[in-house]
Amino acid sequence: MSDMKFKSQLVLYGLFIAITILMAFAGEITLPVTWDMEEIKRFHLPPPDTTVEVAYAPKAYYDTLPEHVIYETYPVYYREFERPGYLDSLRGLNPKIAFDPSMLKTQEDWVKAGEIVFNWPVAYTPINDKVSRAVATESTGRIPADGAYLFNRYVLDKERGLLVGSLSCASCHTQVLPSGKTVPGAPGNVFNVVPFAKAVRTGKIPFPVLQAQARDLNFAPWAPPSLQFMPLTADEFADHLEAAPHGVSDRQGSAYLYPLPIPSLIGIKDIRYFDRTGLMKHENPGDMMRYAAFNQGMDMLTSYDGYIPGGKAGNTKLPAASEWRHAFGYVGKKYTDEQLYALTQYIYSLEPPENPNTFPEELLAKGEFVFKKSGCVTCHTPPLYTNNKLTPVNGFEPPASHFEKYDIFNVSVETDSVTALYSRRGTGYYKVPTLRNLWLQTAFFHNGSLSSLEEVFDERRLQPDYVPGGFKPTHVKSMAVKGHPFGLELNDEDKKALIAYLRSL
Repeated sequence: MSDMKFKSQLVLYGLFIAITILMAFAGEITLPVTWDMEEIKRFHLPPPDTTVEVAYAPKAYYDTLPEHVIYETYPVYYREFERPGYLDSLRGLNPKIAFDPSMLKTQEDWVKAGEIVFNWPVAYTPINDKVSRAVATESTGRIPADGAYLFNRYVLDKERGLLVGSLSCASCHTQVLPSGKTVPGAPGNVFNVVPFAKAVRTGKIPFPVLQAQARDLNFAPWAPPSLQFMPLTADEFADHLEAAPHGVSDRQGSAYLYPLPIPSLIGIKDIRYFDRTGLMKHENPGDMMRYAAFNQGMDMLTSYDGYIPGGKAGNTKLPAASEWRHAFGYVGKKYTDEQLYALTQYIYSLEPPENPNTFPEELLAKGEFVFKKSGCVTCHTPPLYTNNKLTPVNGFEPPASHFEKYDIFNVSVETDSVTALYSRRGTGYYKVPTLRNLWLQTAFFHNGSLSSLEEVFDERRLQPDYVPGGFKPTHVKSMAVKGHPFGLELNDEDKKALIAYLRSL
């Protein structure tokens, strides 16, 4: 190519970028279509069992679902921090629409609007009681400096007045640091299960209803009978809820007794696959929008060999759009493309807080040397500290066609394969996680069984009499946490240096 031709193409490319930016600032963004069936099929990885037929809710059905109208929301405070008359002042207000796409003219506007969507709760209950500081204490939770209970927000409803809202993106993806600073997008530690578990034990929430919900949330038709069990008693279910530490969630699509760590959304723009299992590809903002739509309810309307988790008639038919209820109990609605695009722009904008960890330069230098010498860079390649690839689990042989479609590092790290093989989020793979901002992570490995990097590099965890510091099923007193043997053979001095380096990233 001649220099003149190259320079001409460079100028044209520059003009294209400039025009794109100007259009964005003029509010003329061409939004991706969330429910684009071809794109949905492209970005989903198939189940590990190739005989399973997966069908997504048709676009005609999706288009009839009611849309979220996003109103102004207000903080919920722990009882000890709430100023006198606060609730009465909120009751005196009128509902005010907070998300208006016609007002979004600049990139900054979209990001700010996305923060509103991020904090928008989708489930509502009457105000029965205020949250006490003791609730946080008994669940080892942290309270932010302003005393807000970040799992919930107050919402004004035209018919029902002031309500407590929950299950926003922020409910799970907000972390409170020891300093009291809040970090949106980080693995959450604001939700406590103690009140919920008490409601289960006392029958405030009927157990048959919970048992049916647990099945809808966790059942995978291709799982063997030994992995299709559900809670048998209310106490068993409550025990299971309380066994999950902060940062670990028994989310929909996971296997019962195999919860998942809450992922960090900070820096997710650079990550090529969603979920621990790489369930969905991430190539553009439209994929982020689709991922949000599925995880706020649409995955419950997906058919797996004819089984629809949120379906009617024995889970075989889609409910009428006006009758759709999530297994968590809330009315099923969809986000508009504008709301999801704004949410994506906000998530892409998230930055980590300043890392409070400080280490001697010599220790960090040694840790970096150990990191490279031990071959960690093969999978956790700088600057993203991930190679953005998928690793097959034991018991799964990637089909030849997968190597053409997906980024596969064809080596198993031999961790437990149940989630990857026998849950609705299963693909036969786990993705190589990023090590960036690892100091914000509170749960390690794909079921959150380990609570610290010290545990990750402790060779004792391979033994059956090991008691992990993270999640373990309540019916076992000890368990081996197998897999990822890398670094276990290091001496104590090298481990200390490596851990310091990882906490500095």
